[in-house]
Amino acid sequence: MAEAPAPPSVGVLTIATNRYLDYWKVMAASADRHLFPGSRLALHVFTDRPDDARATALERATVDAIEIDPLGWPDATLLRYEIFDASRDRLLEDVLIHLDADMLVERDVGPELAPDTWRGGIALVRHPGFRRPGLARRAALYATNPRIAASDARATWHVGGIGSWEQDERSRAFVPREARRTYVCGGTWMGQRAPLHAMIHELATRTREDLDEGRIAVWHDESHLNWFASTHDFELLGSDYCFAPGFANLADLTPRIVAVDKGDERTR
Repeated sequence: MAEAPAPPSVGVLTIATNRYLDYWKVMAASADRHLFPGSRLALHVFTDRPDDARATALERATVDAIEIDPLGWPDATLLRYEIFDASRDRLLEDVLIHLDADMLVERDVGPELAPDTWRGGIALVRHPGFRRPGLARRAALYATNPRIAASDARATWHVGGIGSWEQDERSRAFVPREARRTYVCGGTWMGQRAPLHAMIHELATRTREDLDEGRIAVWHDESHLNWFASTHDFELLGSDYCFAPGFANLADLTPRIVAVDKGDERTR
């Protein structure tokens, strides 16, 4: 009998400067427990506190701390692809996953995924704020939350689809009205190594070209990611991979990866 193939190695990419390294430490422990159990796991953390990151005690995962300057808003998100692209020679695992520092992996993630079957080698996550359940549940959602129904109707009429789409045609993150179908989130995305490297490089280049022209997309890296989603093949994962607690439109989901509620701190 042939031996089962070895599980893929997995690398997690995260920018965690300033106080966000403290969030990352909690996320790292949750990934150590639940992310692709049975796989070799490396946590690539881009931080201004590399020694602190390397001291994190984990059972399975290794920590690759890459020192960068402390970043504030919006550079920590806006320059994400550029920072990752500059260290692509260190990101060598079979499957690479981006997780924001303020995420928690709440239950096992990986056994249900099949990265070698992902369209385009990339998997993106439906944005939790713009996820709507199936028809019957959606009707109930609209009936009990008329503000959501009204907001969706306005967005569909005026914008072409729900989501925080970049509407400045001069920006390289611009998505034409007819392509505004599924809005994905910037907090969780993943892919096979080569396709993800290619995506990161393309988005790093486009973001830098915008910046050189003095232009910043409305939701920074997420806006550019949605341009990518509108022009490339990818596998769509549900909002349980970037779950936001307390939202009525997510009530029928069981979360896998959860965004931490940080109160009134400026986040996306």
